[in-house]
Amino acid sequence: MKTPSNIVILAALIMILVGSSHRDNGMMIWNEDQRLTWDDFQGMPDYNISDVSALTSSGIIHYKGCENGKIIYKVMAYFQKDQSWVKPVAYTDYHLAHEQLHFDITELYARKLRQALAQRDFRCDEEAAFDSFVRDYLMMWQKAQIDYDLNTHHSMKPEQQQEWQHLVAFELSLYPHFRN
Repeated sequence: MKTPSNIVILAALIMILVGSSHRDNGMMIWNEDQRLTWDDFQGMPDYNISDVSALTSSGIIHYKGCENGKIIYKVMAYFQKDQSWVKPVAYTDYHLAHEQLHFDITELYARKLRQALAQRDFRCDEEAAFDSFVRDYLMMWQKAQIDYDLNTHHSMKPEQQQEWQHLVAFELSLYPHFRN
């Protein structure tokens, strides 16, 4: 069982991450009012990958603690600047929109996970079940990212790209209560 001091440490870590959503560090937390810019892509392009012009490194981070016998948690979608990159050929608004949608898909699955966790109560002794539950959502998120790139051929199919933009915007609108 976690002590109250662990909860304080958990809260401090969350505050540091949430406060780090500004553009002056290596990690950005998803925010609907803060769209990606090419300046956020600070990694070195991988020229060994010929069919990818830009890469978004995003993820879902979750922290957990224990309070009153139940697991408490925080789930956030993030963008890693130093691992995201763009080749000169892709410096277009169209390609940036494709990369933004990768980040939006990450937020969509963070919201889905927040909703699913809100409907469950995990006791502090159910940490393995909690981790397994979260892992299942992370696998669904990774599959959605792969499907997005396959369906749009890494943005090279404009009609499919537009369909995904509408789909993700619609799905995000279904989870307004689960914004970060």
